[in-house]
Amino acid sequence: MKQVEPSIAIARKHPSWIFQVVTADGEGKPNAMPASWCTFCSADPIMMAVSVAFQRYTHKLLEETDDFVLAFPNKEQKEAVYYCGRSSGKNVDKFEKTNLETLPSSEVDSPLIEDSVACFECKKSGSIESGDHTIFVGEVVATHVSDDFTEKIYTTEGWHEKGAEGFKTISEMRNRT
Repeated sequence: MKQVEPSIAIARKHPSWIFQVVTADGEGKPNAMPASWCTFCSADPIMMAVSVAFQRYTHKLLEETDDFVLAFPNKEQKEAVYYCGRSSGKNVDKFEKTNLETLPSSEVDSPLIEDSVACFECKKSGSIESGDHTIFVGEVVATHVSDDFTEKIYTTEGWHEKGAEGFKTISEMRNRT
């Protein structure tokens, strides 16, 4: 083992799963932001946490609402996920600009994203500031899976520069030459 700069060690975390953090504003307009800093944080009850930077529009929405949805995107949603990460819902309607469609959730106000591999409806139970981010924790109150898609996408090293091509399924990564 040798000591290195944090950026070198952090680069080795890839592949890393990616979620769309789905929220809605006070008028019900949905927003989606990709995030890989999501995790399960309790088994009983099932709880999940997501870390969001203070300056993000999604942060504002998470502070103002009591719920959110975490959605695993499928491989056909790569371009939409990349667009959602490069655009602010404060300025554009991401669902209008992409092929993403919403479905009503069963237990929360934030919508599901149709054809996601899996969606987790979460009722916000708390938050904690962590450096330049806030970690939002939610109890999973309902879950949904796709009938058509089973493979979620992951971020790969350098995905910011690669665009949507930086998102891969496990099958795509195994088939690399």
